[in-house]
Amino acid sequence: MASLNWAILATGSIARQFAGGLRASQTGTLTAVGSRSLESAQKFADEFGGRAYASYQEAIDDPRVDAVYIALPHHMHSEWTIKTAQAGKMILCEKPFTLTHPEAQRTLEAVDKAGVFFMEAFMYRCHPQTIAVKKMVDEGKIGKPEMVNSEFGFAAGEGWDNFRTVNAFGAGALMDVGCYCLSYARLVFGTEPTSLSYSARIGKNKYDEVGVGTLSFSDGRYSHFGTAFHLALANQAIVYGTEGHLVVDDPWKVRPGSKVRLYKPYSLEPYETHDFSTSNDMLYAHEADEVAACVGKKESSRVTWADTLGQMQALDQLRASAGLKFDGEEAR
Repeated sequence: MASLNWAILATGSIARQFAGGLRASQTGTLTAVGSRSLESAQKFADEFGGRAYASYQEAIDDPRVDAVYIALPHHMHSEWTIKTAQAGKMILCEKPFTLTHPEAQRTLEAVDKAGVFFMEAFMYRCHPQTIAVKKMVDEGKIGKPEMVNSEFGFAAGEGWDNFRTVNAFGAGALMDVGCYCLSYARLVFGTEPTSLSYSARIGKNKYDEVGVGTLSFSDGRYSHFGTAFHLALANQAIVYGTEGHLVVDDPWKVRPGSKVRLYKPYSLEPYETHDFSTSNDMLYAHEADEVAACVGKKESSRVTWADTLGQMQALDQLRASAGLKFDGEEAR
Protein backbone atom coordinates (compact mmCIF):
# COMPACT_ATOMS: atom_id res chain seq x y z
CA MET A 1 0.00 0.00 0.00
CA ALA A 2 1.08 3.54 -0.73
CA SER A 3 1.72 6.08 2.01
CA LEU A 4 -0.62 9.08 2.03
CA ASN A 5 -0.38 12.57 3.47
CA TRP A 6 -3.81 13.64 4.71
CA ALA A 7 -5.65 16.88 5.30
CA ILE A 8 -8.64 16.89 7.64
CA LEU A 9 -11.35 19.50 7.17
CA ALA A 10 -12.98 20.43 10.52
CA THR A 11 -11.93 19.72 14.09
CA GLY A 12 -15.00 18.13 15.69
CA SER A 13 -15.55 14.70 17.20
CA ILE A 14 -15.47 12.67 13.98
CA ALA A 15 -12.36 14.55 12.80
CA ARG A 16 -10.64 13.67 16.07
CA GLN A 17 -11.56 10.02 15.70
CA PHE A 18 -10.16 9.86 12.18
CA ALA A 19 -6.98 11.61 13.30
CA GLY A 20 -6.57 8.89 15.92
CA GLY A 21 -7.07 6.36 13.15
CA LEU A 22 -4.31 7.92 11.06
CA ARG A 23 -1.89 7.50 13.95
CA ALA A 24 -2.76 3.80 14.13
CA SER A 25 -2.79 3.23 10.36
CA GLN A 26 -0.07 1.61 8.30
CA THR A 27 -0.18 4.26 5.61
CA GLY A 28 -1.46 7.63 6.76
CA THR A 29 0.17 10.81 8.08
CA LEU A 30 -1.77 13.89 9.14
CA THR A 31 -0.19 16.76 7.22
CA ALA A 32 -2.77 19.57 7.30
CA VAL A 33 -5.79 20.63 9.34
CA GLY A 34 -8.33 23.14 8.07
CA SER A 35 -10.79 25.01 10.27
CA ARG A 36 -12.77 28.24 10.27
CA SER A 37 -10.33 29.60 12.83
CA LEU A 38 -6.57 29.24 13.16
CA GLU A 39 -6.95 28.80 16.91
CA SER A 40 -9.13 25.70 16.50
CA ALA A 41 -6.89 24.24 13.80
CA GLN A 42 -3.75 24.87 15.85
CA LYS A 43 -5.20 23.20 18.94
CA PHE A 44 -6.06 20.15 16.83
CA ALA A 45 -2.61 20.13 15.19
CA ASP A 46 -0.88 20.41 18.57
CA GLU A 47 -2.60 17.18 19.60
CA PHE A 48 -2.55 15.16 16.38
CA GLY A 49 0.12 16.74 14.18
CA GLY A 50 0.08 18.51 10.85
CA ARG A 51 0.09 22.17 9.87
CA ALA A 52 -2.83 24.32 10.99
CA TYR A 53 -4.75 26.42 8.47
CA ALA A 54 -7.44 29.04 9.11
CA SER A 55 -9.51 27.87 6.13
CA TYR A 56 -10.53 24.61 4.48
CA GLN A 57 -9.23 25.69 1.07
CA GLU A 58 -5.71 26.37 2.38
CA ALA A 59 -5.53 22.86 3.84
CA ILE A 60 -6.67 21.34 0.53
CA ASP A 61 -4.15 23.43 -1.41
CA ASP A 62 -1.16 22.34 0.70
CA PRO A 63 1.06 20.77 -1.99
CA ARG A 64 2.11 17.96 0.35
CA VAL A 65 -1.46 16.70 0.76
CA ASP A 66 -2.49 13.56 -1.17
CA ALA A 67 -5.90 12.84 0.36
CA VAL A 68 -8.58 14.85 2.16
CA TYR A 69 -10.98 13.68 4.86
CA ILE A 70 -14.13 15.82 4.80
CA ALA A 71 -15.48 15.83 8.36
CA LEU A 72 -17.77 18.82 7.87
CA PRO A 73 -21.54 18.98 8.57
CA HIS A 74 -23.75 17.13 6.07
CA HIS A 75 -24.85 20.17 4.06
CA MET A 76 -21.23 21.15 3.30
CA HIS A 77 -20.16 17.80 1.84
CA SER A 78 -21.04 18.54 -1.77
CA GLU A 79 -19.26 21.91 -1.93
CA TRP A 80 -16.03 20.66 -0.39
CA THR A 81 -16.02 17.36 -2.27
CA ILE A 82 -16.10 19.35 -5.51
CA LYS A 83 -13.39 21.76 -4.34
CA THR A 84 -11.20 18.86 -3.23
CA ALA A 85 -11.71 17.10 -6.56
CA GLN A 86 -10.77 20.27 -8.45
CA ALA A 87 -7.56 20.39 -6.40
CA GLY A 88 -6.74 16.87 -7.64
CA LYS A 89 -6.76 15.21 -4.21
CA MET A 90 -8.21 11.83 -3.16
CA ILE A 91 -11.49 12.21 -1.24
CA LEU A 92 -12.90 10.45 1.81
CA CYS A 93 -16.19 12.18 2.66
CA GLU A 94 -18.27 11.60 5.77
CA LYS A 95 -21.75 10.15 5.51
CA PRO A 96 -24.35 10.97 4.46
CA PHE A 97 -22.58 12.03 1.27
CA THR A 98 -25.04 14.80 0.44
CA LEU A 99 -28.56 15.81 1.49
CA THR A 100 -30.33 14.48 -1.62
CA HIS A 101 -29.81 12.02 -4.46
CA PRO A 102 -29.77 14.70 -7.22
CA GLU A 103 -27.10 16.61 -5.29
CA ALA A 104 -25.06 13.40 -4.99
CA GLN A 105 -25.31 12.80 -8.74
CA ARG A 106 -24.12 16.31 -9.60
CA THR A 107 -21.27 16.09 -7.11
CA LEU A 108 -19.99 12.76 -8.38
CA GLU A 109 -20.16 14.07 -11.94
CA ALA A 110 -17.67 16.75 -10.85
CA VAL A 111 -15.48 14.14 -9.16
CA ASP A 112 -15.58 11.99 -12.29
CA LYS A 113 -14.59 14.97 -14.45
CA ALA A 114 -11.63 15.65 -12.15
CA GLY A 115 -10.55 11.99 -12.36
CA VAL A 116 -9.85 11.55 -8.64
CA PHE A 117 -10.65 8.87 -6.06
CA PHE A 118 -13.81 9.20 -3.95
CA MET A 119 -15.25 7.07 -1.14
CA GLU A 120 -18.10 7.76 1.26
CA ALA A 121 -16.79 7.27 4.78
CA PHE A 122 -18.80 4.34 6.11
CA MET A 123 -15.89 3.20 8.25
CA TYR A 124 -17.62 -0.03 9.34
CA ARG A 125 -17.53 -1.27 5.73
CA CYS A 126 -13.70 -1.39 5.85
CA HIS A 127 -13.49 -3.31 9.13
CA PRO A 128 -12.56 -7.04 9.13
CA GLN A 129 -15.77 -7.84 11.05
CA THR A 130 -18.04 -6.51 8.30
CA ILE A 131 -15.95 -8.19 5.61
CA ALA A 132 -16.18 -11.50 7.50
CA VAL A 133 -19.96 -11.24 8.06
CA LYS A 134 -20.52 -10.56 4.37
CA LYS A 135 -18.33 -13.56 3.49
CA MET A 136 -20.20 -15.86 5.90
CA VAL A 137 -23.51 -14.81 4.37
CA ASP A 138 -22.26 -15.19 0.80
CA GLU A 139 -20.81 -18.63 1.58
CA GLY A 140 -24.19 -19.85 2.83
CA LYS A 141 -23.34 -20.19 6.52
CA ILE A 142 -26.94 -19.28 7.40
CA GLY A 143 -28.52 -20.52 4.19
CA LYS A 144 -30.33 -17.94 2.10
CA PRO A 145 -30.45 -14.56 3.90
CA GLU A 146 -34.06 -13.40 4.19
CA MET A 147 -34.22 -10.73 6.91
CA VAL A 148 -31.89 -8.12 8.39
CA ASN A 149 -32.83 -6.31 11.61
CA SER A 150 -30.63 -3.54 12.99
CA GLU A 151 -30.56 -0.50 15.26
CA PHE A 152 -28.48 2.60 15.69
CA GLY A 153 -29.54 5.26 18.17
CA PHE A 154 -28.35 7.22 21.18
CA ALA A 155 -29.91 9.35 23.91
CA ALA A 156 -28.93 12.99 23.42
CA GLY A 157 -30.45 15.55 25.77
CA GLU A 158 -33.70 17.16 24.70
CA GLY A 159 -31.95 20.52 24.39
CA TRP A 160 -29.10 19.08 22.31
CA ASP A 161 -27.42 21.93 20.41
CA ASN A 162 -25.76 20.36 17.37
CA PHE A 163 -25.78 20.85 13.58
CA ARG A 164 -27.53 17.45 13.38
CA THR A 165 -30.65 19.13 14.79
CA VAL A 166 -30.73 21.96 12.21
CA ASN A 167 -33.23 21.11 9.48
CA ALA A 168 -31.47 22.95 6.66
CA PHE A 169 -28.22 21.17 7.50
CA GLY A 170 -29.70 17.68 6.97
CA ALA A 171 -30.96 17.06 10.49
CA GLY A 172 -32.33 13.87 11.94
CA ALA A 173 -31.59 10.40 13.19
CA LEU A 174 -32.15 8.73 9.82
CA MET A 175 -29.50 10.79 8.03
CA ASP A 176 -26.93 10.60 10.81
CA VAL A 177 -27.17 7.07 12.25
CA GLY A 178 -30.16 5.31 10.68
CA CYS A 179 -28.27 5.48 7.39
CA TYR A 180 -25.93 2.79 8.76
CA CYS A 181 -28.83 0.37 9.11
CA LEU A 182 -29.90 1.06 5.54
CA SER A 183 -26.34 0.58 4.35
CA TYR A 184 -26.01 -2.72 6.22
CA ALA A 185 -29.14 -4.28 4.73
CA ARG A 186 -28.13 -3.22 1.24
CA LEU A 187 -24.67 -4.74 1.78
CA VAL A 188 -26.02 -8.07 3.07
CA PHE A 189 -28.54 -8.52 0.27
CA GLY A 190 -26.26 -7.05 -2.39
CA THR A 191 -29.07 -5.18 -4.10
CA GLU A 192 -31.34 -2.17 -3.76
CA PRO A 193 -34.68 -2.27 -1.94
CA THR A 194 -37.81 -2.38 -4.08
CA SER A 195 -39.97 -0.47 -1.59
CA LEU A 196 -39.23 1.56 1.53
CA SER A 197 -41.19 3.10 4.38
CA TYR A 198 -40.20 5.15 7.42
CA SER A 199 -42.28 6.31 10.37
CA ALA A 200 -40.87 8.86 12.77
CA ARG A 201 -41.57 11.15 15.68
CA ILE A 202 -40.85 14.57 14.24
CA GLY A 203 -40.09 17.19 16.88
CA LYS A 204 -40.51 20.95 17.00
CA ASN A 205 -37.22 21.46 15.16
CA LYS A 206 -38.55 19.48 12.18
CA TYR A 207 -36.24 16.49 12.46
CA ASP A 208 -36.90 12.82 13.19
CA GLU A 209 -36.07 12.21 16.84
CA VAL A 210 -36.98 8.50 16.86
CA GLY A 211 -37.93 6.40 13.86
CA VAL A 212 -38.49 2.90 12.47
CA GLY A 213 -38.13 1.74 8.89
CA THR A 214 -39.03 -1.22 6.71
CA LEU A 215 -37.28 -2.19 3.50
CA SER A 216 -38.56 -4.75 1.00
CA PHE A 217 -36.13 -6.50 -1.34
CA SER A 218 -36.69 -8.90 -4.23
CA ASP A 219 -37.62 -12.55 -3.57
CA GLY A 220 -39.57 -11.71 -0.40
CA ARG A 221 -36.61 -10.45 1.65
CA TYR A 222 -36.99 -7.72 4.26
CA SER A 223 -35.15 -5.46 6.64
CA HIS A 224 -36.44 -3.63 9.71
CA PHE A 225 -34.47 -0.93 11.50
CA GLY A 226 -34.75 1.48 14.39
CA THR A 227 -32.92 4.76 14.85
CA ALA A 228 -32.96 7.59 17.38
CA PHE A 229 -31.33 10.74 18.70
CA HIS A 230 -33.20 10.68 22.00
CA LEU A 231 -33.36 6.98 22.86
CA ALA A 232 -30.50 4.60 23.63
CA LEU A 233 -30.87 1.51 21.43
CA ALA A 234 -29.10 -1.85 21.52
CA ASN A 235 -27.16 -0.93 18.35
CA GLN A 236 -26.79 -4.46 17.02
CA ALA A 237 -27.59 -6.27 13.80
CA ILE A 238 -29.16 -9.69 13.22
CA VAL A 239 -29.06 -11.43 9.85
CA TYR A 240 -31.63 -14.22 9.54
CA GLY A 241 -31.26 -17.00 7.00
CA THR A 242 -33.04 -20.23 6.13
CA GLU A 243 -30.44 -22.28 8.03
CA GLY A 244 -29.55 -20.04 10.97
CA HIS A 245 -28.81 -16.47 11.92
CA LEU A 246 -25.92 -14.17 12.79
CA VAL A 247 -26.02 -11.84 15.79
CA VAL A 248 -23.57 -8.95 15.44
CA ASP A 249 -23.19 -7.30 18.83
CA ASP A 250 -21.63 -4.05 17.65
CA PRO A 251 -21.73 -3.70 13.85
CA TRP A 252 -20.88 0.00 13.73
CA LYS A 253 -18.07 0.59 16.24
CA VAL A 254 -16.81 -3.00 16.87
CA ARG A 255 -15.78 -2.15 20.41
CA PRO A 256 -13.68 -4.46 22.63
CA GLY A 257 -15.74 -7.40 23.88
CA SER A 258 -18.21 -7.41 20.99
CA LYS A 259 -18.78 -10.69 19.17
CA VAL A 260 -20.37 -12.19 16.07
CA ARG A 261 -22.41 -15.30 16.93
CA LEU A 262 -23.73 -17.87 14.49
CA TYR A 263 -26.87 -19.74 15.64
CA LYS A 264 -28.54 -22.71 14.05
CA PRO A 265 -32.37 -22.73 13.98
CA TYR A 266 -33.99 -22.96 17.45
CA SER A 267 -30.61 -23.17 19.21
CA LEU A 268 -30.06 -21.14 22.38
CA GLU A 269 -26.30 -21.57 22.23
CA PRO A 270 -24.12 -20.25 19.42
CA TYR A 271 -22.73 -22.74 16.94
CA GLU A 272 -19.75 -20.45 16.28
CA THR A 273 -18.45 -17.30 17.98
CA HIS A 274 -16.06 -14.84 16.37
CA ASP A 275 -14.25 -11.90 17.96
CA PHE A 276 -13.21 -9.12 15.59
CA SER A 277 -13.38 -6.39 18.25
CA THR A 278 -10.90 -3.57 18.08
CA SER A 279 -10.00 -0.11 19.35
CA ASN A 280 -11.70 2.98 17.99
CA ASP A 281 -8.40 4.09 16.48
CA MET A 282 -8.09 0.84 14.52
CA LEU A 283 -11.68 1.18 13.29
CA TYR A 284 -10.66 4.34 11.44
CA ALA A 285 -7.17 3.07 10.62
CA HIS A 286 -8.72 0.34 8.45
CA GLU A 287 -10.64 3.03 6.58
CA ALA A 288 -7.52 5.15 5.97
CA ASP A 289 -5.59 2.11 4.81
CA GLU A 290 -8.38 1.18 2.38
CA VAL A 291 -8.02 4.58 0.72
CA ALA A 292 -4.25 4.04 0.46
CA ALA A 293 -4.86 0.67 -1.16
CA CYS A 294 -6.87 2.44 -3.88
CA VAL A 295 -4.17 4.81 -5.13
CA GLY A 296 -4.52 4.94 -8.91
CA LYS A 297 -8.20 3.99 -8.76
CA LYS A 298 -11.37 6.11 -8.69
CA GLU A 299 -13.33 4.03 -6.20
CA SER A 300 -13.15 1.30 -3.56
CA SER A 301 -15.03 -1.98 -3.68
CA ARG A 302 -15.99 -1.41 -0.03
CA VAL A 303 -18.21 1.59 -0.89
CA THR A 304 -18.53 2.12 -4.62
CA TRP A 305 -19.95 5.23 -6.29
CA ALA A 306 -23.00 3.21 -7.33
CA ASP A 307 -23.43 2.13 -3.71
CA THR A 308 -23.36 5.75 -2.55
CA LEU A 309 -25.90 6.82 -5.17
CA GLY A 310 -28.18 3.89 -4.25
CA GLN A 311 -27.89 4.87 -0.59
CA MET A 312 -28.83 8.49 -1.29
CA GLN A 313 -31.81 7.51 -3.43
CA ALA A 314 -33.07 5.20 -0.67
CA LEU A 315 -32.66 7.96 1.94
CA ASP A 316 -34.71 10.33 -0.24
CA GLN A 317 -37.48 7.73 -0.48
CA LEU A 318 -37.46 7.00 3.26
CA ARG A 319 -37.67 10.69 4.15
CA ALA A 320 -40.50 11.22 1.68
CA SER A 321 -42.50 8.39 3.19
CA ALA A 322 -42.28 10.05 6.63
CA GLY A 323 -42.98 13.56 5.35
CA LEU A 324 -39.47 14.79 6.14
CA LYS A 325 -38.13 17.64 4.04
CA PHE A 326 -35.11 19.89 4.44
CA ASP A 327 -35.39 23.66 4.19
CA GLY A 328 -34.19 24.61 0.72
CA GLU A 329 -34.23 21.01 -0.49
CA GLU A 330 -35.54 21.93 -3.95
CA ALA A 331 -32.37 23.89 -4.62
CA ARG A 332 -30.19 20.88 -3.93
